[in-house]
Amino acid sequence: MRRALAVLSVLLLLSACAPAPPPAGTDGDLVNGWAMLPAAALVVPVAPACFELPAGAVAGDVTRWPEPVDCAAPHQVELVSVGQFAGADADRATPPASGGAGLKAAHAKCSADANALLGADWRLGRLALSVDLPTPSQWDAGARWYRCNLRTLEDPDRFAPVTRSGSVRGALGPGGDLLLGCVSVTQPAGGKAGEIDRIRPARCDQPHEAEFAGMFEPPDGPYPPDPGTRRDVNLAGCRPVVARFAGVPDDANFRSRTGLITMPFDKAAWELGNRAVRCFVWPPKPVATSLKGGGTKALPITTA
Repeated sequence: MRRALAVLSVLLLLSACAPAPPPAGTDGDLVNGWAMLPAAALVVPVAPACFELPAGAVAGDVTRWPEPVDCAAPHQVELVSVGQFAGADADRATPPASGGAGLKAAHAKCSADANALLGADWRLGRLALSVDLPTPSQWDAGARWYRCNLRTLEDPDRFAPVTRSGSVRGALGPGGDLLLGCVSVTQPAGGKAGEIDRIRPARCDQPHEAEFAGMFEPPDGPYPPDPGTRRDVNLAGCRPVVARFAGVPDDANFRSRTGLITMPFDKAAWELGNRAVRCFVWPPKPVATSLKGGGTKALPITTA
């Protein structure tokens, strides 16, 4: 009797652990034969496209971009193109660092693509070009793209982006609305001679203080750490640019005819390969016409 009860107990236990038969029409599989969901994939940006950013957002700090908008609608950023890191740059544990060959190459590609879209070198206009990288988490997940983004600026001297309606395509062609030209110059109250507070766009047929003459680019090399050295190099480089633009001799009388303003990009831009310095002709008194090709008649020798 005890042996029979023991056998019966084991049978009861075993039957309690056995699975119930699957319902009709199923095969007993957890997903009933459904295909597995595809693996999560990173979304690669698609260019060209335009984006409206939240107030105060800076393109390089955006970790999650909004959906693109029609470029005819108000927006702050225009995505010109998208590149891909390859080779050693793609094998890095983190995105390429500033100053390295990989980021310089990316910036060069972005510049070429931007210039093609705009119709001229982007540095000739009220524009900012940025190479925006994946976030560290996106990089860890396999993202190797970089974005070439353009933003329109209010002034040439400060990073004050503006909302624009319409693509920047052709905006630096002849008569383009973003080309640098005549500017108003304000000096700080109580400042020293030659100090400048703001530079703003102005109409050439209205009184203004200065005019964009062109660019000078120092030779490649380390960024000069001394401000005085940078100032001297920039002035020496811009002087022949201004002389050619205005049509005056670059001789001992140059400083008796006009001053000049230099507007270099910063250290971060230098390390990306952008060493350009913007040069402006700055006559002794305001004028109401362009000084391009004006010659010695427009800029006579003066001691005032």
